[in-house]
Amino acid sequence: MRDIFYAIGDFFGLIFNGVEAVGNSINYLYIVIIFAFLVIWTAKMLKHRKDGEEHTSS
Repeated sequence: MRDIFYAIGDFFGLIFNGVEAVGNSINYLYIVIIFAFLVIWTAKMLKHRKDGEEHTSS
């Protein structure tokens, strides 16, 4: 049973070493992707407002 837990610990140790190798660059990638989607979404909302397709509850 002890060998199983040591194997799991070794596996997670390798994963965390891989995460350290990637560093902070994955966070910058996520920031760029989220910013791009935000810009696209805002542009689509403005286009809908310009075309009069805005949903209003009046």
